[in-house]
Amino acid sequence: MKKLYERMVSTFKRSTEHTPEENRSDTASAAEILETFKIENQKIKIENQPFRLSGLLHILTNKLSKELKDQEHKLYYDVDQDVGRYLVGDNDYIEQVLRPVLKQLILLNTRSEIILHISKEKESRIIFDASNPKATLPKSFLEHFEQAAAVKNDPLQQDIIKAKHIATAMGGALEIKSSRRGGSHFLFSIPYIPDKHSKSNQEKLKSELKNKRVLFIGKDPYDTKYVQSIFTIFGLKIENMQFDLFERKKPDLSKYNMAILRSTDLTPKHIGFFKNFRQKDKSGFKLIIIHELFEHQTKIELTKPIADAELYSPVIIGDVEEILNHMYIFKSKAVKGISNMEVFDPASFIVTGQRDPTKEDMEYFRGAHIAVAEDSKVDQRVMRNILDVDGIKMFMVNNGKAMLELLEKEEIDIIFTDINMPIMDGLTMTKEIRNNPKYKNLPIISISSLAFQHEIKAMQLAGMNASIAKPISAQDVYRALERFLKITPKMQARYAQLIRERNAPAEYYGNPAVLNVKRGIEDAGSKLQYIELLNETLEIVEGTQEELRKLILEGNYLALQSYARSMITLYGNIHADEMVSMFKEIMVYLSTNKSKSFLAEYILLYKKNFKHLKKEIDAFKNYITQNVL
Repeated sequence: MKKLYERMVSTFKRSTEHTPEENRSDTASAAEILETFKIENQKIKIENQPFRLSGLLHILTNKLSKELKDQEHKLYYDVDQDVGRYLVGDNDYIEQVLRPVLKQLILLNTRSEIILHISKEKESRIIFDASNPKATLPKSFLEHFEQAAAVKNDPLQQDIIKAKHIATAMGGALEIKSSRRGGSHFLFSIPYIPDKHSKSNQEKLKSELKNKRVLFIGKDPYDTKYVQSIFTIFGLKIENMQFDLFERKKPDLSKYNMAILRSTDLTPKHIGFFKNFRQKDKSGFKLIIIHELFEHQTKIELTKPIADAELYSPVIIGDVEEILNHMYIFKSKAVKGISNMEVFDPASFIVTGQRDPTKEDMEYFRGAHIAVAEDSKVDQRVMRNILDVDGIKMFMVNNGKAMLELLEKEEIDIIFTDINMPIMDGLTMTKEIRNNPKYKNLPIISISSLAFQHEIKAMQLAGMNASIAKPISAQDVYRALERFLKITPKMQARYAQLIRERNAPAEYYGNPAVLNVKRGIEDAGSKLQYIELLNETLEIVEGTQEELRKLILEGNYLALQSYARSMITLYGNIHADEMVSMFKEIMVYLSTNKSKSFLAEYILLYKKNFKHLKKEIDAFKNYITQNVL
């Protein structure tokens, strides 16, 4: 079995020469085809919710870590002060834009700097400027981007073209600037939406930290300067010391309120120096350690005993605000609830599957009620595909608050949850669940791109049982179920009841010339999944009759050809064969030199065929309601 995530991100191929029965690609699910159509035709639903910017950026860091390491780049996030710690927007779609453009910049060369500058244009727009100052984009790539037409065998370029469509759907734009002098820039802009419930403590921190002295000890001039600029925002007085000078002459730390340095620079001798000072210090001196992106865990553990707080590269203003807030406003001794002296092995917390589960493996859990809290549309589809098993009932919600409401209405046997979600994140949700003794034994598994030790530790402290990594795989999900989902009499009773209710006729016939229900169910995986696909498709095609009428009457034949190709994909996806045949006729008609006057007949034919299709869909839904549900 392929990893389902890999199937979901595979690009679909369609040919208008195929018969309706052959219209499905082997590499794309029906849901993926539908999502691609939504993106390309500006029909996606944008959900604007407050989200923590640093959370999004850390997810990007983790997802790009392999490419960054392979290409030996340094990644910097440069966030303007007025942007704030929280943004309002659809963080899932923002990530789908930023991830492929950053990946493209990373792959252009080696040993460079990849910079994501985030700024606010007055009170109107947020601008994400992703750049590689030492590389230019190929001319062929720029031409394809301008035409919004990706090369078929280039999945990354296809993702970037999708990103361009997403940016437009969000009311923004994705543009490119590339030159030998200025390097390559992807400029992604979206409307700025103020966060009415902003949680920033910058002003309070400025008052608390005014004139406090900070010593920076570092090797990398650019990085040290950049990190210093973040701390300066909070009113701190900065002094810089090169690391080679620190090696020769140890500073008088009693002159400072705080020191900042990188764990990779420290030796046991340096650590001993700070330990000795801490034992004598009575002034409340703070030491902040910055860990590198690919740093060995042993090195991180070595520096923990001397750290009051820890940051992880690339340093983000939101994270700096958080640790300063904990140290100087809340007076916390250990930032983010992490004991500096505790040794925690994250390997035992992360669940990793060893093999692809068989159909029989998954059917072992029949009767289970499995809940998933996930705001990413892609990951929702992946989980649906994995858990689309006869007898398993899955409940999907978009945030932690909705999960708490679900628990009040349904019996849930296990929860899979994302960490960063709008309204209520996964950690807060887990703490709320654990506060209720009723759910003390309910397994909660995180689905996370977060891989740093302190992030994994935070999951454990919140009350989660384990974590599986993104991209989600069937192997990891099955291993989590195997470890934590115990078969109970209630689960067995649910499945027995389901069997008793299945006394309906096995086949639904209808009119297969209009809607081939049998093929649709086979491809969707189940009757209910097929109904969901039909409902989504009907929602998308609303208004397409008017679009066809305009294109024909205005004589916009090039756009009509592209439109017909899209409709063949869309209707072929649900096996609406009559519709597919009609749009193929239009394609053939457009490819000939015949007069185009007869195209007007397809305006009425589309309306007629749409009525046929709607009638068949309604009849099938009624059949399911009466005989299956």
